[in-house]
Amino acid sequence: MLKTTGFTVKASMKNSVVIGPPPAGAFKERPAKPTAFRKFYERGDFPIALEHDTKGNRIAWKVEIEKLDYHHYLPLFFDGLCEMVHPYEFFARQGVHDMLEHGGSKILPVIPQLIIPIKSK
Repeated sequence: MLKTTGFTVKASMKNSVVIGPPPAGAFKERPAKPTAFRKFYERGDFPIALEHDTKGNRIAWKVEIEKLDYHHYLPLFFDGLCEMVHPYEFFARQGVHDMLEHGGSKILPVIPQLIIPIKSK
């Protein structure tokens, strides 16, 4: 028996067996690429720390949230929203929440910069 791929001259021969195509891997898990948020967090560039509270975990901001550079930090936190691993996932989600809650008029000028991190995920 001759094993061959389909749609070839050998496939029409008498003693040949057509083998199927290789698996495409459509359902294979694809790990997410490291985000800029993860890189900045691991370098210690964010003014945040994890604070364990009686109500659970929360972010301890080392700088007042109102004094943060929203043009720099808010897009990075939005980039981290695709993270699935603790503590990155928690810091990104809670950081975005805190910054949007306390940002006020600083948020509107940053919105065009937020489109790219949201769109790329």
